[in-house]
Amino acid sequence: MLDSFSKRVISCLGAAAVAGAIAGVPAAAPAADVTITYSDWQLAQDIWGKSLRDAFAEFEKQNPGIKVATEPVALAQRDVKFTTAIRAGAGPDVFALDANPVKQYIAEGWVKDLTPFIDKEGGKKYLEDFYARALDPVTEGGKVFGIPKNIVAMVMVYNEPMFKDAGIAKVPETWDDFRAAMKKLTKATKPGGPVDQWGWTIVAAKAGFDLRFSAILRGFGGDFLTPDFKKSALDTPQAKEAFKYVVDMIHEDKSMPPGVAQVDANAARRMLANKQIAVKIGTTWSLPEVSGMNPNLDGWKVLKMAHIPQKVVDDKSVRSTLYQKSLFMNPNTKNPEAAWKLIKFMAEQKQMQKWFDDNLMLSARKSVNTTYKPIVDSPYAVTVTNEIDRAAFLPLIPKWPEILETFRTNLQDAIAKTKAPEAALANAHNQINAILARP
Repeated sequence: MLDSFSKRVISCLGAAAVAGAIAGVPAAAPAADVTITYSDWQLAQDIWGKSLRDAFAEFEKQNPGIKVATEPVALAQRDVKFTTAIRAGAGPDVFALDANPVKQYIAEGWVKDLTPFIDKEGGKKYLEDFYARALDPVTEGGKVFGIPKNIVAMVMVYNEPMFKDAGIAKVPETWDDFRAAMKKLTKATKPGGPVDQWGWTIVAAKAGFDLRFSAILRGFGGDFLTPDFKKSALDTPQAKEAFKYVVDMIHEDKSMPPGVAQVDANAARRMLANKQIAVKIGTTWSLPEVSGMNPNLDGWKVLKMAHIPQKVVDDKSVRSTLYQKSLFMNPNTKNPEAAWKLIKFMAEQKQMQKWFDDNLMLSARKSVNTTYKPIVDSPYAVTVTNEIDRAAFLPLIPKWPEILETFRTNLQDAIAKTKAPEAALANAHNQINAILARP
């Protein structure tokens, strides 16, 4: 029988708390689990996805009470899915983006300002280990909207034994030599059979197009826009030559497999893994991805890397494109502190080291790339690191995604022969100038 004092305790604390007190256990409010969602196109890939899930398991272990729910998204549908959800007041708490659409996300208010969180971590001191150029895409108006995770340059990834079998003793450094080598590599592997091996393939589908074609364009000394990003640069001799070069290798040389218009980044990896092609444009991530697709290839042994060919070989001009993956917070998140903990955890040195161990990806942190022994000792990492200073980001402007898709659509017209290459490129040039002229 409880006295009046006990009844008042029950009234104030609740029966569950009193039950604990009677049992001699101090009363405490039960900790409520917080679930935050993380979305990333690499969740849908076997090796990358496993690395991410391993990291989340470790994060949950270190942060009891916070659960991470994963939401894979196809790269080609990523931005439509994210922006539609964010504008509707929903979307994942934390998500990853490459550098291309970031300025548009910032301009539209689709990512949360992380500066207050960074200030609590030490502000400039927290950021000083990140490459300054890695912070450029995620910074606007003195505010930081994302945390860089990885940065790499695009290079040529090739099957060395296939080169030797074709009598190619030296890796091509110029586009003329490259074209001749691709012709040699295109053949029927069985006497009298159909052609079933090709030199290379471009990525013409949306997923991965940006990084690959831009490296070719820059290898010719061209670019999409003028240096001030105010006009199209597709009317230059360099751009015209690069565009025609690619289309001619599809239609005249036939040194790329049929159906190139539909080839995305994963399809190109699969072709290299299955020895359908000998070359693709990629970077450090190609080794684990391609090797995982076909263990019988012995990719870690047969695949090599070299810089993108050039029209005129020199040691100064930009000849490649930088890729960067960064982490962002949704402005609609109801759990910003938990979301920040996840972002910070994923950008820690230890996690970046594991990311290299799993995926051969270089870090956006200087200390990781310069002191982590597996990176310092890796010939692949050294090749790509040496190219970072020879590479540049694609235009960091809000209109860039629209500009890129305009160019890709016109290239598709040239591939499909619905427009002559010259007409398709001129059309892209005029349409891009119209986009840039809009307020």
